[in-house]
Amino acid sequence: MVHLSRFILVFFLLSFWGDSSAQQGPNLPPKYVDGIMAVIGEKIIRRSDFETEKMDMARGQILKDSHLLYCLLFEKLIIQKLMLNQAEIDSLPVTNDRIESDIDNRIRYFQRQVGSIAELEKYIGKSIQEYKDEIRPKIREQLMAQEMRNKITSPVRISPKEVQQYYDNIPQDSLPLVATEVEVAQLILELPYSALAQDFAKSQLEDLKARILNGESFDKLARAYSMDPGSKNNNGLLPEFGRGEMVGQFERMAFKLKEDSISPVFQTDYGYHIMKLIKRKGERIIAQHILIRPENTSDDYSKASKLTDSIYNVLVSGKLDWCTAVKSHASEQMGNKGYCGFLTDEATGLQKTEFETLPTDVKQVVEKMKPGNFSEPKITMLPDGRAVYRIVYLKSFIAPHQANLIQDYSRIQMAAEAKKKQNAIDKWVAKYKGKTYIKIKTREFYCDNIKKWVNE
Repeated sequence: MVHLSRFILVFFLLSFWGDSSAQQGPNLPPKYVDGIMAVIGEKIIRRSDFETEKMDMARGQILKDSHLLYCLLFEKLIIQKLMLNQAEIDSLPVTNDRIESDIDNRIRYFQRQVGSIAELEKYIGKSIQEYKDEIRPKIREQLMAQEMRNKITSPVRISPKEVQQYYDNIPQDSLPLVATEVEVAQLILELPYSALAQDFAKSQLEDLKARILNGESFDKLARAYSMDPGSKNNNGLLPEFGRGEMVGQFERMAFKLKEDSISPVFQTDYGYHIMKLIKRKGERIIAQHILIRPENTSDDYSKASKLTDSIYNVLVSGKLDWCTAVKSHASEQMGNKGYCGFLTDEATGLQKTEFETLPTDVKQVVEKMKPGNFSEPKITMLPDGRAVYRIVYLKSFIAPHQANLIQDYSRIQMAAEAKKKQNAIDKWVAKYKGKTYIKIKTREFYCDNIKKWVNE
């Protein structure tokens, strides 16, 4: 598991929750007093909003106090509030379930970085539930503004001719340098478990359940025996979840239980579980669980080794294409099976990804390969401690180069579409800022771009 440094994590939390904490007073930096900087229709921009955006923009970097830069940041906030104001006038839909899901996804992501909910709560100084209550209004505003932006840009389409025109308008000496890129995929095979190993894991959980029913602490036994590294140290407590956020077997069991009841032993692709339902809030669940995975035997390793060797041999011989191999044999829960096992760029979603951003273990394999080659099957360990066999396929290796339409069409297309969408937003802003009451209440960032917003 890749861990963020404490500095970056704390910085994220400050920027993510800064608005709510800033309103309380004591947490504000002493260099300013929170107050209203602008009024946009029914919405206001507080000084704390601006300071939070400054922190978010810095992302751990030291920024020079550029007056122009902060004027542009102030204008960005004005546009966001203008969109939010109009989104509420238009009654754009943002459901409570969507808000809760967004909050949970963010918290779950950062909980994975530090290892447990307890560690995350230690960093933020409050319980997760307290923070959820504080940030809920801010998340609602963000999603409302996002809905308005989507409404403006969803009709935008980009044609190949427009992509060509966009590219032709970029001066040759301004074309960006594209770093080394690869197209790389993985075929991940989980080791099978013997019937004996499965029966033993189930019996372990049956014993633990009996001990809990006889009065022993679920919390204590979860810490001692659970094999889920994400919840083990937090008494088996999972992040709050709803439908569609857990594997099917786990979700179905959660919604069957009554509060404070213990489930029977049940199986998912991760192993065997018992679950305790802490609380159900409508379609949201708070629960603890204990996970026991069967232990692989030498025979399990032998069977998996023979299977991956046979897959590797037919791949190398050309008798089986890569995508068919992945869809036929890869684990359902890992390896991006639906996309033939290809790793994708998190920022763009494209199959081409920068070599330097690959996971370290994949990078070490790829740097020894040639395009079109398959790596020999090797055992690798997953973050949760499970052993799997893996075959890596290197489809292409693209050396650093200046961006061009042949090698980088998808990226250039995305940039051209982004520009067209921005033009649509600019037209919308020009229309609605003339219809909306706007008052700038600070002269600190009264630049030329801000003066254009005065419409009292």
